[in-house]
Amino acid sequence: MWWMLAKNDVVRRYRRSRLGQLWLTLSMAVMIFGMGAVYSSLFGSSLADYMPHLGTGLVLWGLISSAINESCSSFTENESIIRQISLPRFTYLMRTLARNLLVFVHNLVILPVVYLVTGSPVDWCILLFFPGLLLVLANLAWIGYLLAILSARFRDIPQIVQSIVQVAFFVSPVVFKPSQLRVDHPVLILNPFASMLNVMSAPLLGQMPSLISYLFLLVLLVFGWLLSLAFAGKFSHRVVYWL
Repeated sequence: MWWMLAKNDVVRRYRRSRLGQLWLTLSMAVMIFGMGAVYSSLFGSSLADYMPHLGTGLVLWGLISSAINESCSSFTENESIIRQISLPRFTYLMRTLARNLLVFVHNLVILPVVYLVTGSPVDWCILLFFPGLLLVLANLAWIGYLLAILSARFRDIPQIVQSIVQVAFFVSPVVFKPSQLRVDHPVLILNPFASMLNVMSAPLLGQMPSLISYLFLLVLLVFGWLLSLAFAGKFSHRVVYWL
């Protein structure tokens, strides 16, 4: 059911549009090439060297940021369904994550074009992208579940989360490269978004992800799900009364 609802969300968003879902890819492509031309000159880097990093970072950040932001409304946007049908609460979060994953797949098509234009090498490291993606999605799931319950009770949470995610964009290695900072810089070590980006972007760029990023996300996954399930066990049944 959640997969059917997610596909319907994407189709409905671009209904009666001539280009349809292709707008997702075109808008991201314009952003990548536009920002790449500007920021490569600001950082004093060649376009061929900077564009693959920026394109990969923007596409991956789009998945992370939109999944977190939209998870806040996973219950409130499904209010009519929750009031009429008894379904597991996690179904609505899966709808949100699946919808964002579909959008991500549309945007992912841009990256081979970017790599081809810039001559970026691709090797066997790219296979590590898939376990990295699963690890990130597993973390986004518990974060989204927790935020969905809190947002149903406190309607200011979505605005707070959106502001935090916006700030996180500027302190995460999306626009700038990790190599521009020290290896032990707090922005790279203590920032969970930096670890999420590393385990997914490094394989696409022909690099090995950091072992510290894997360990950080695994620890975050265990403790995050323990917290989220304990919180959901106590408060998820009240969601219907908060809507």
